[in-house]
Amino acid sequence: MGVFLHDALARGMVRYLTAERPGYQRRVPNDVTRLQARLRPGDVLLVEGRARISRVIQVLTQSSWSHSAMYVGDAVLRWGGPQAEEALARYGSEARRLLIESDIRDGVRAVPLDSYLDHNLRVCRPRGLTRPEMDRVLEEMLRHLGIRYDQRNILDLGRYLTPFHLLPARLRRRPLYLGSSTSREIICSALIAKAFYKVGYPVQPEGRGGRHDLLARHPSYIMPRDFDLSPNFEVLKFHLPGRQRVPLAP
Repeated sequence: MGVFLHDALARGMVRYLTAERPGYQRRVPNDVTRLQARLRPGDVLLVEGRARISRVIQVLTQSSWSHSAMYVGDAVLRWGGPQAEEALARYGSEARRLLIESDIRDGVRAVPLDSYLDHNLRVCRPRGLTRPEMDRVLEEMLRHLGIRYDQRNILDLGRYLTPFHLLPARLRRRPLYLGSSTSREIICSALIAKAFYKVGYPVQPEGRGGRHDLLARHPSYIMPRDFDLSPNFEVLKFHLPGRQRVPLAP
């Protein structure tokens, strides 16, 4: 009964959290051709989402970015197996330009690049990784395809949205916990951070010394904004072809 109730609550919370909020505004148009030309496997796409859950993450992290995905290009096709067949059947030629993300409803999945072209975006590129290291990062992402989203995270977000006075006292005292970081349940930014940590590449390093001497925060505590703020990632400007001059008012 406990498991059944937990699953029912989680399904209801997913429906509520994924409902879109009205009034979303894309501030800068996305140049699809330039984006496709500049992206490389391993680039992290930051997304300003439109759902209720997006707003929660934005408020908690004090950032515009509520979701993250990794561009893997045609890595799913090269990986082969059922995932490659499904990607080809579902996306056709776009299966050569895929992102891997952790979705609150569908878990870790591959989606085409154009899934987020009507959102506000930022691209963050890891600095200095070798080709073998990047291959290991991509392999780690591919290995997680099909794993479900962190269910504890869903219920914690629901607790955050519940009016404070309606919660039992024991739940009021508990801090919001974003991501349990178990091997079978993982949120979007933690999934990507975990893949980079496989090659000793921290998203938010702490300490001094060479790259491999730095301490790293646990993947559970990495949020989408951390890629934007990380010294190990550079921000790519892909929206506009060049400097745009705006006429001055007379």
